[in-house]
Amino acid sequence: MAYPLSLAAGNVQEFDPPDMVSAAQATGFDMTGLWVDMDQWNAQTTRDVKSRLADGTVTVLDVEVVWIQPGDHDPAHDAAIDIGGEVGAQFVLIVSSDPDRSATKKRFERLCDRAQRAGLTAVLEFLPITEIKSLEDALDVVTDVAHPSSGILVDTLHLIRSGGSANALHQADPALFPYCQIADAPAALSEETYENFLSEAIDGRLLPGEGKLPLVDIMDALPKDLPVSPEIRSLALRKSHTDITSRAQAIYDASRRFVDSL
Repeated sequence: MAYPLSLAAGNVQEFDPPDMVSAAQATGFDMTGLWVDMDQWNAQTTRDVKSRLADGTVTVLDVEVVWIQPGDHDPAHDAAIDIGGEVGAQFVLIVSSDPDRSATKKRFERLCDRAQRAGLTAVLEFLPITEIKSLEDALDVVTDVAHPSSGILVDTLHLIRSGGSANALHQADPALFPYCQIADAPAALSEETYENFLSEAIDGRLLPGEGKLPLVDIMDALPKDLPVSPEIRSLALRKSHTDITSRAQAIYDASRRFVDSL
C-alpha cells in the first residue's frame, strides 16, 4: 500500500503507550508512534508494549521526544533511545532548544551514535518554537554532522509556519527525509508570535483537507511512498473524540483519504 500511515503519539498523548499500539491496530494504521516520558515509563510499560506488538499487525515508527536543552547531556535521552530499540522503533524524534548551534550539533551527533547502536535513525525536527526553527536550520545541523543514522523530520505545519515551501524541499537531498508528519491548518496565522505558534501546534491543527496548507505540493516534493505520520494535535478533536480508538479512527480515515488521492 502506498504511503503507510502511523498514528503519531502526540495525537493521543494523554493515553498510555500500550493503548497507542492497540488504537493503531484497531483503526487500520500500519504503524504507531510512542510517547516516551521517562518519568512514567518503566520496565512494565516496555513489556506491555512488546506484548501488544507481538501479533505483528503494527510496528513502531518512532519514539518521542528527545528535547535538547542547554547544558550537559541528559541521561534520560539515552534511556528513551534504548527503549525505542527494545520495542523495534525505526526512528527517534529530536528537537533542540539550545541557542548554541555548535553545541546542538555535538549533542545531535552523540544522539545519532546512540541511536545507531540501538538500531534507530535520529531525526531532527524543526519548528518555530525551538532553536532549530526552519528547514534551513535543520539542514545546517544534519548535513554538517553527516551521520549515517540521521535525517530530518518534515512536519507540514512547521514547514509552512517557518517560512518554508515545497520548492525548498525539492532543492534538498530527498534521502534526508525518511518520513513526514502531516497536518492541515489555515493558510496563515493572524499574528506570528511564540504563543500563537505553540497554541496552533498543540491545539489547533486540522485534519488533511480541512485547511489551506499546500499539502499536495509538499507531498509531491518528498520521496514517494514514505511513511506518513498524521499529527493532528487538536483541542476540538480531543473534546469530540475522548476515546482513544474513536480519535485514532477519525485521524486515520481523513489521512487515508488524503494520501490515497495523491
